[in-house]
Amino acid sequence: MMRVAAMICLVLCPLIAAPVLALTGRPFQTATTLLVVGSMSDLPDILRRAGGRPIGPTRAPFAMLAVADDHPKNFPERLKTEGAWLVLDGAIAAQLCGV
Repeated sequence: MMRVAAMICLVLCPLIAAPVLALTGRPFQTATTLLVVGSMSDLPDILRRAGGRPIGPTRAPFAMLAVADDHPKNFPERLKTEGAWLVLDGAIAAQLCGV
C-alpha cells in the first residue's frame, strides 16, 4: 500500500507543482486582482492591514481574492509583510469566479 501511495505522489507532485511555480514566477500587474493564501481566520485582518479588501462571491479554504484600496504597486509585498503565506496573480481565478 505504501508503494502505491509513493507512486501516486511521484506522479501527481510534478503535475501540481508546475502550475504553482509558473504562477509564482509571473510579475504582478499594478492594478491586478490577487489570490492571497493564508490562515482563513487571519486573511480578512491581513487584507485590512495591508490596505486591501476581499472581492468575489465566496471564500475558498485558505485563499481569498483581493484588491488594493490604494497604492496597488506594493500591495503584494505589504500582504506578505502582514502574514500572507503566498500571493499570486488572481486574474484568471477572478474570471473563473465571475468577479
